[in-house]
Amino acid sequence: MLEDIIKQVREQLNITQEQLARELNISFSTINRWENGHTSPSKLAKMRLLEFCKDSSIDITIISELEKL
Repeated sequence: MLEDIIKQVREQLNITQEQLARELNISFSTINRWENGHTSPSKLAKMRLLEFCKDSSIDITIISELEKL
């Protein structure tokens, strides 16, 4: 579920995992592990991702899915 959301965010913004990692101030490997379902983001990381999405005009349906997690 979360891995799909992260991928959708990247696709909407047309950015790589590395670019998203830079935007969130985390490592590329962390984004990669999230997207592949190996780990889940901490509460703080989820909040940071949510704020990034709001600031980047991501589709509201994606934002509301993130808020449910």
